[in-house]
Amino acid sequence: MYLAIDLWDKRCWIAIEVEWIVVPKEIVARTALIDVVKKYIKQYNIKVIVVWLPYDLYNRKLRQLDKTKAFISKLEWIFPSIKVDSIDERFTSFEADNILSHMWIKDKRWNKDDISACLILESYLWKTL
Repeated sequence: MYLAIDLWDKRCWIAIEVEWIVVPKEIVARTALIDVVKKYIKQYNIKVIVVWLPYDLYNRKLRQLDKTKAFISKLEWIFPSIKVDSIDERFTSFEADNILSHMWIKDKRWNKDDISACLILESYLWKTL
């Protein structure tokens, strides 16, 4: 089982993989993220946590990158038996906007960030095949 985190300063988006289907789970306050990750590890027997890495189009690191790398180190320290990996998330917001614009039925429960979190995890799963 895999868990993806789309990490931001105040809120984070979580998606999980269940039998190769990626599902957005919830939006979490950054301050509660570790507790929520613990809950999902226990509930879904998570083996891998995937965190997005923010780069721009020209492969320059963004301000958020150092914070994200520090958070990845924190996850590795707190959960030593869980593999923590990362993936470049460029274009996931663009793809998510594209998906939302082509949805026939508008579902207010889904937003660009939910879909982006799913796309991050799907990209990672395809990379690991």
